[in-house]
Amino acid sequence: MAVSDLIKQINEVVENPPAPDAVSEEERVTLLASLEKLRNVVEAPIDFTTRVIFGAHEQVGLRIGIESGIFNTMAAIGPGELTTSEVAQRTGAAPLLVSRVMKLLAAMGLFREVAEDKYANGPFAPAFSDASPLPKAVLHIVTANEVLIKIPEYLKKTKYQNPENTNDGPFQYAMNTKLQYYDWLKTEPEQAVAFNTTMMLQRMDRGEPWYEYYPVASKIETPVDEKAPLIVDVGGNIGINLNDFHAKFPELPGRLVLEDLPEVISSIQELDPSIERVVHSFLEPQPEIAKGAKFYFLGTVLHDWPDAECRTILSHIRNAMNKDSILLLSENAVPDTNAGLYQVKLDFVMMSLFAATDRTIKQFRVLLESEGFNLVKVWKPEVARPGSGFLFEAVLKQD
Repeated sequence: MAVSDLIKQINEVVENPPAPDAVSEEERVTLLASLEKLRNVVEAPIDFTTRVIFGAHEQVGLRIGIESGIFNTMAAIGPGELTTSEVAQRTGAAPLLVSRVMKLLAAMGLFREVAEDKYANGPFAPAFSDASPLPKAVLHIVTANEVLIKIPEYLKKTKYQNPENTNDGPFQYAMNTKLQYYDWLKTEPEQAVAFNTTMMLQRMDRGEPWYEYYPVASKIETPVDEKAPLIVDVGGNIGINLNDFHAKFPELPGRLVLEDLPEVISSIQELDPSIERVVHSFLEPQPEIAKGAKFYFLGTVLHDWPDAECRTILSHIRNAMNKDSILLLSENAVPDTNAGLYQVKLDFVMMSLFAATDRTIKQFRVLLESEGFNLVKVWKPEVARPGSGFLFEAVLKQD
């Protein structure tokens, strides 16, 4: 195919895109991956270099647009239009600065420039107003990137040793603090809200939930005592996973137990009354109320911790399990080969904040075996998407 014909076809699709409901999720994910491959083929080295070294500009523009009130101001007018002077008047920002920021945001596709210094909302712009949770996620990731940019300096200082001390890693170096990240969050309420919101969005955006492709019912071969836990969600945040699990399997016997730190449990606003809230740190032994469960579920918990802390977490769960218990780890595992860029970027976020890692499948097997588990199977959804992750099923080693 001639390049001119390909360009023509692409422009035709852009000008007349299919309706959102006409494209399946599998097709959408595959198309995005194909576009990425196409760009890699046609980019010249200078294109690649320019794209990478100027990558911070988009996130800076996004954050300024959020924190200055530009997105809120534009969201308030719906399908209308505003000049940059009008936006400046409503936000209190300087007109020239607003003009410069909105040009950047328009170049990113967030606003439409309908005339000189006059803009309308693009389809995504309202998603960055205060009515959406996305601004909180932006704050969390931009803060993580403040640490990320210091990693080369940190690694040079440590003679390029792999960060493995969660109390003395890139985060402490970049932020000039002795606090571990989670302890630091307790001193920064706005950042704590941003972190918890991001975790909620991540769990909602993982595509097909784990219990849709994991055979929950068939794994319950022996009758479950209604007084015993059916599932313990370890570090389960505000309970979205357990709420949805209960809605899917309301008839299954056994108790549903949600564990997390006191500040998280106290922040829960909506939770099915059948779900028990337990204040607990997974770095401590499991409480009696959570022992002998059929399933112990950890959703993207271990990637926040170096191996030493992961072994502590796993040992406490191992000691709470019985011979019929199953450990389920939902994790953003990095494939042993041919890892995608998004997966590797998440690994560097873990390095930045926690001196931790998004492990490969092989590394998970070694970690589990070191604490007395056998890895039974690695499950994944039929339609994989960035962030879908894997579900690791493990049981106790039998003597």
